[in-house]
Amino acid sequence: MDDRTRALQEIAATARQHGITASEIAAVLGDAPATTPEGRRRAVLVRVLGFLGGTFVFAGIGVFIALQWDTMSSAARVVATLGPGVAAFVLAVLARREARFEKATTPMFLVAAALQPTGMLVAFDEFGSGGDWRVASLVTTATMALQFGAVFRVIRRSTPLFLTLFFATLFSWTAFDLLDLDGGLTAVILGSSMLLTAAGVDRTVHRDITPVWYLFGAAAFLSGLFDLVQDTPFEILFLAIAAGFVYLSVMLHSRTLLVVATLAILGYTGWFTGQHFADSIGWPLALIAFGMFMIGLSALAFRIDRDYVRRE
Repeated sequence: MDDRTRALQEIAATARQHGITASEIAAVLGDAPATTPEGRRRAVLVRVLGFLGGTFVFAGIGVFIALQWDTMSSAARVVATLGPGVAAFVLAVLARREARFEKATTPMFLVAAALQPTGMLVAFDEFGSGGDWRVASLVTTATMALQFGAVFRVIRRSTPLFLTLFFATLFSWTAFDLLDLDGGLTAVILGSSMLLTAAGVDRTVHRDITPVWYLFGAAAFLSGLFDLVQDTPFEILFLAIAAGFVYLSVMLHSRTLLVVATLAILGYTGWFTGQHFADSIGWPLALIAFGMFMIGLSALAFRIDRDYVRRE
């Protein structure tokens, strides 16, 4: 009998002597006690019913406010929209202090992120003196970005970080629009910023939020680039950079980048053949060649994902 087996027998004997259960031992060791299939089904049912109940409550409040909106005063409209958002934000911060309520933190932050900007924009609309709506949007997005940035600095959770980046991106987009910057150039700047931010966050414990930013960053960058180079001598540059994104997906181990790059290459190839071969006799042959190209590219993307992108 080895030492490990002997130790387990001694632990079992001591537990029986003092009436200690397996779940209590698991709690001390920090492991979750084993649950039965019935217990798991009950937990899933409780969670689903809880989500449905919260959804109906939220929908009911929204419908009530919508029905009473025309009869509300300006102050009442602001309180009805901004008030629940502030309450949800406070509840999210407080829920984090109690382990049993910690799972409610993320939904509360999301509710606050939806209602607080709405309430602020309603306040601008009700009490403002007119002017450019983009100025109100700048103030709103900047306030929300600073708020969730401060929360992230304190609690270090992924949700406040995601919302900080989201409102910062909206702030930047509105600022560029206010400066009358070209739409394609704006997309390239914001897309590259999102990609660089996602690459940085991917090296931290908050990497679970990066696929969304890889998706929108790459899509914005490539669409903006195409808008800039379309029908110019530099149009082929789009295809080269899209191919470069395939290499970047390997370096960053990102399937999202690989999918976006593959779709960009396919989309450009389809657009190019449609522009230059649609009215010629070779159009059917071009379609066949394009289909074979799609099959080959999809096989290549699958191999790249299998051999290089997937983490060990």
